[in-house]
Amino acid sequence: MIDNEFSPELGVGFGAFNNINLIIKIIGDIPIYVNYDSVDVWTNPSIFKLKQDKMRDMLEKLSVQSLFPMSIIKASKDKITSIQRQENSIAVREAIFNKNYFDEIEITEDKVIELEIQKALNIIKKLPSNVDLTFKLKDDKVVISSKRVHINLSYRDPKEDDIIDKMPYTVKEDGTPVIKGIELSTHINMKLSELKETTDYGSPLGTEYYTFIAEKNKLNIRVGDLHKFSDSVLFETEAKVDGEAEAIYTKGLTHVANTFLMNNFEMHFANDAPALIYEQDKESYLALLLPPQPKSKE
Repeated sequence: MIDNEFSPELGVGFGAFNNINLIIKIIGDIPIYVNYDSVDVWTNPSIFKLKQDKMRDMLEKLSVQSLFPMSIIKASKDKITSIQRQENSIAVREAIFNKNYFDEIEITEDKVIELEIQKALNIIKKLPSNVDLTFKLKDDKVVISSKRVHINLSYRDPKEDDIIDKMPYTVKEDGTPVIKGIELSTHINMKLSELKETTDYGSPLGTEYYTFIAEKNKLNIRVGDLHKFSDSVLFETEAKVDGEAEAIYTKGLTHVANTFLMNNFEMHFANDAPALIYEQDKESYLALLLPPQPKSKE
């Protein structure tokens, strides 16, 4: 069942400073710079603070293996959200990062920006994994800072028509997604390791076609091109299956296998219909809506 609601709260405490009397004399013209860790910077609208490894994971979920190199990100009510349609409409991605995903988060006003996520991710990967990073907006830049490194990346205000407020499906009371009148009634709970193992067969076979066959409470995945004479591998999964359906999916599955991080993921699909694939916990939610490969092209 799909559940995008989050409830945990994160308490953040701030220490107090003792009063210190200082007399400072400045002679001549001396340039004055504001330190990135100073109170002056933190009184400006700041977004969040994370360790490098967790910020890297966040950016990877937004990028999804370069499927979404540009991302429209919304900061509001102490959480970060993003719904992005791929330029060629192959896939739609939704990401939600709740308040307790972050070490610290303070959003003073709602803001929507468009950022080159893949570039930010490539730079963040150069930093040590245990370093503390802050992410904030200053003028027309996103500033990602550690104590020694300050990354300044340009962002832009997205066009209103490019901002997507919700995914292109509805959800029934029983948790079944419905897209364009089609109920994605077959539900799968599967180990991520099994999906990775399945997609690994694609490379030696020279294929990116995966046929999901759910029947008799089992899920088998055929890896191979669509012609009957093509070489193929049939992988029998241990997934929990509710319902029966058969559909073919292509490139997006390898991106899911290499981006998702949790042990298990869930999937809703139907005969020759889109697949909604997602992982979630109390900190974050990541979902991809993938189109099917029509059987008429066999």
